[in-house]
Amino acid sequence: FVQRELVLIKVRAKTEFRAEILGIVDIFRAKVVDVSLDHYTIEVTGTEEKLKAIITLLQPIGIKEIARTGAIALQRDVKPCKPEKKAD
Repeated sequence: FVQRELVLIKVRAKTEFRAEILGIVDIFRAKVVDVSLDHYTIEVTGTEEKLKAIITLLQPIGIKEIARTGAIALQRDVKPCKPEKKAD
């Protein structure tokens, strides 16, 4: 299976933590989808392990709210893909 989950995390963004938050976002290939004077909303997709890891790093900074989609998955193809033949 290919399995992923989407999480939105609203985290406190005090001035002294903004660079750290943006560094964490970059490392996890997440993105900031909303900014206000006192918080960032971060969008992260990935495996449950990846999401647990970013949440663990953001907790000491101050998570205000979390919304999760739950896991979604698709079965991998058993047969390898064959390249299509080009029409002449």
